[in-house]
Amino acid sequence: MSVDQSDRPGPETGIEGWSCYTATPARSMALFEETRARRPVAHSDEHDGFHVLVRYDDVKEATADHETYSSEPQVLRPMLPRKPIPALEMDPPRHRTWRALFNNAVKPRTIRELEPLVRADIGRHIDSFIEDGHTDLVTSLAEPVPAEAICRLVGIDDELVPEIRELALAMFAAQGDPEEFGRRQAQFGAVTVREVHKRRAEPRDDYLTELGQADVEGRRLDDDDLVVLLAAFLGAGHHSTTSAMSSLIREVFSAPDILAGVRRDPAKIPAAVEEALRLRPPFYGFFRRAAKPVTVAEVAVGTGDDVYLGWAAANRDPAMFADPGEFRLDRDRNRHLSFGHGVHVCPGAPLARMELRVALEELLRRTPDLRIELAEPVYEFGGGDYAFLPALPVSFTPGTRLP
Repeated sequence: MSVDQSDRPGPETGIEGWSCYTATPARSMALFEETRARRPVAHSDEHDGFHVLVRYDDVKEATADHETYSSEPQVLRPMLPRKPIPALEMDPPRHRTWRALFNNAVKPRTIRELEPLVRADIGRHIDSFIEDGHTDLVTSLAEPVPAEAICRLVGIDDELVPEIRELALAMFAAQGDPEEFGRRQAQFGAVTVREVHKRRAEPRDDYLTELGQADVEGRRLDDDDLVVLLAAFLGAGHHSTTSAMSSLIREVFSAPDILAGVRRDPAKIPAAVEEALRLRPPFYGFFRRAAKPVTVAEVAVGTGDDVYLGWAAANRDPAMFADPGEFRLDRDRNRHLSFGHGVHVCPGAPLARMELRVALEELLRRTPDLRIELAEPVYEFGGGDYAFLPALPVSFTPGTRLP
């Protein structure tokens, strides 16, 4: 088994001063471990104060209880001057109508139809560096592939993908600066909403056309609705999958026993995907607001209090996962919370899992001796509680392009 070699903790921020803006991902994980050992519920003074849940059972229960832990008004802090993200930042019954817009886009049939296209995209990107013998897999594979998949899903033309990807990255990177975020969101919207307007004038057989014709809550979607909807697609389907893909590649190819295991039995690749998601969740957690008083492990949470649901902490709770810091291919029923839980579970999870599986399959096939040229993973926070590897340098025996 391969023991997780976490990046070293950063500055000595205590849990009382913790947020993704005051600590590195490594320091955050260390604080979660220290907190769980001392007390199950902590409190941070950041963002006007919030409770921090770190135990698996507490986080899962809160994630499933929307009547107590509301996703409104927003699930990230600080609060931004924007409309709620459809479905994600809405509670039932309103949530159901908006969630249907996402469910209609990501159906099992859609995933099956997209898989050969995603495999072809991955092959094309591998072709772009296969003769070099080295590359940074974040920029050459993990960033473009999820963006292309989401753009294919909604019907954005290939030539627009690079521009939209860059606009989305800039928007999410400005998450902590309300003024800058608003400016970046307007730039993102100017391009993406224009595409919906085009579909209204000239309909196609694609999801953008469906959005252009959709009525929700008795009205047609306006431009502000469309901006946040499309940002949600790009955020959930691109940003987070980029992080997960980088982590999966790093975890598998840096551990000889894990690498040998998936080579020997490719049926274990899905297990590797789930372990990477558990150990390295793209989002460390989301916020909720208490809609009524509740007590968690003898700690009183008052109405209106903010509560942080620590998915990353829950995913390494030894009460739920044996050897929680290890990457194990034999882990049964890996019930990690990296896609959330309850009514707000990520609708794009099947698409992300498919992309991760296919990327690993193709790298194993075409770069079998790939080596990670990164001694330890150094994750950063960007755009809220999103954790990512900024680079993943690798080397391998040069190969040939596909005919």
